[in-house]
Amino acid sequence: MLETEYTEVEMRCVDCSAIWHPPVARQVNVKTHPDARLGILLGTMHRTRCPSCKKPRDIEVIFDYYDPDQNLVIQIRPDWEIVAGGGEEYYWTQYENLVKKYADQHVRVDVVFGFKEMIEKYLGGDEAVAAAREEWNARVEREAQEREAKLAQTDANG
Repeated sequence: MLETEYTEVEMRCVDCSAIWHPPVARQVNVKTHPDARLGILLGTMHRTRCPSCKKPRDIEVIFDYYDPDQNLVIQIRPDWEIVAGGGEEYYWTQYENLVKKYADQHVRVDVVFGFKEMIEKYLGGDEAVAAAREEWNARVEREAQEREAKLAQTDANG
């Protein structure tokens, strides 16, 4: 089974020149880390803010998305890369490299360019995005209620 792996990247703010090192997934197993799927659907995965000026930034990093239930590995690359790399020929080159990388794993593979393509091809499109928003909003509401209940309990005991 392919496991989730993280690393750090160096970021430099284009506005204030601050440097920081946010964590990123190099490989994610969505069975053991299901929030990765949610992060892709919500557009929050591989996002950061400058610690100084707070400007939000995308972290453009190549990573592998593994879904063991579907026996599938998808390499997610920056969306601009397909155009810069030469289009369809570039896709097939990256696909062939991925096939070789996972030849001994007995998984299906594909390459996508950007979260939008990933969502459209593999995660369920706009309906899945809407469901992810509902899930996230319900989670935020539930966590707020749990915090309020803990505060009320602390006040009652204190």
